[in-house]
Amino acid sequence: MDTPVGRSRRRRPLRVVLPVLLLIVMGLTTLPLASAQSGVTTIRNFNTSENVIVLTFDAGSDRGYAEQILNTLRQKNVKVTFGMTGVWAQANPDLMKRIVSDGHDVMNHSWDHPSFTGVSTNRGPISSAERASQLKRTEDLVYTQTGFRMKPLFRPPYGDYDNSVLADLATNGYTYNIMWTVDTLGWQGLTASQINQRVFNGATPGGNILMHVGAASQDGPALPAMIDGLRARGYRFATVREMVGLQAPAPTERHFAQTGYTVKGDFLKYWNSYGGLAVFGYPLSGEIKTDGVTIQHFERARFELRPGTWPARFDIHLGLLGRELTAGRSGEVPFKPVQAKSDAHCTFYPQTGHRLCGGFRGYWEKYGGLAIYGFPISEEFREVNPDTGKTYVVQYFERQRFEWHPGEWPERMDVMLGRVGAQRMRE
Repeated sequence: MDTPVGRSRRRRPLRVVLPVLLLIVMGLTTLPLASAQSGVTTIRNFNTSENVIVLTFDAGSDRGYAEQILNTLRQKNVKVTFGMTGVWAQANPDLMKRIVSDGHDVMNHSWDHPSFTGVSTNRGPISSAERASQLKRTEDLVYTQTGFRMKPLFRPPYGDYDNSVLADLATNGYTYNIMWTVDTLGWQGLTASQINQRVFNGATPGGNILMHVGAASQDGPALPAMIDGLRARGYRFATVREMVGLQAPAPTERHFAQTGYTVKGDFLKYWNSYGGLAVFGYPLSGEIKTDGVTIQHFERARFELRPGTWPARFDIHLGLLGRELTAGRSGEVPFKPVQAKSDAHCTFYPQTGHRLCGGFRGYWEKYGGLAIYGFPISEEFREVNPDTGKTYVVQYFERQRFEWHPGEWPERMDVMLGRVGAQRMRE
């Protein structure tokens, strides 16, 4: 959780507080004076008469309830906006990637949550150069991790800003300063029930709810009932980017420093849409033209671009790496077709004469199925992993090898995918 200090009750410079109070009395939602002076629009409540509300989560320190929050949002089919600090993104790259791949919005919340004005921390304002660094480091990291550009959205740490901050935001390409309508005060120790009561009492068309992902706040546990309660009151949900009329930036390429290769265009769209790092791994080559087909090698896959053959999936096909790696093994017992029927534990595929059972079946069905992995081409058996030298229960598919790693990845049924792309490139 961010460490907000006296968030909504602290003193602010009169040059900010007085205009804000006047605008609240007038019923306005932005700060036109600040906009005129700096080119930055400060938003608390979005200007709409529709029953639409924005949920925002700031991520400032610990991992907290972030995974639970994302699971709830996926289950409830709700998109939100995350205020992202660089330190949190750096510590939680897996969740950062999931936030973007799940279709959520992200705004820059600084690198390590300093007060840009010093009001809340009593340390004095940080310099324009320090502000620029805070913004750039976070922007660059999130883009490197996900290909997502957070500009032009910014949420000020502690809600602290003044005209000099707005001017620096504009200089660095951030033209929306996003505040909030309702602070749940989860960071003050309110219970989930109390949090939801604050939200329901303060809900208004165009409302903007501030929450935190950290374990010190009960915002995460409160979220399921919050969503249900707001829907029961007639509200739908939108992101900050949608409310200000911006389209989520669609990255066109992403460089992976881990291997030194870039993924771009339709290959990147496919990578982002159908599994990302967990399913395909890092790129191991650039794009290569071979026999009239553009391909790119990844740790766990080979992408093949065949224009006009599968537009619903960007015309990308996955190479049959499982078959290629097991060529010549059809006489081995695990690869020989079996006579069987489907039952509660196993599905039998007559196309290849093999069964898919238990955790491997659960993973196959949940994380890609036939289009990603193909049919099973072996039964389960024990095999030495060529990378680690350890022995695992494995099963081969037309495009992949499943490995059972007990206790190593319970969120994914302890199933890991073989580095078949890397293995094929070594052959």
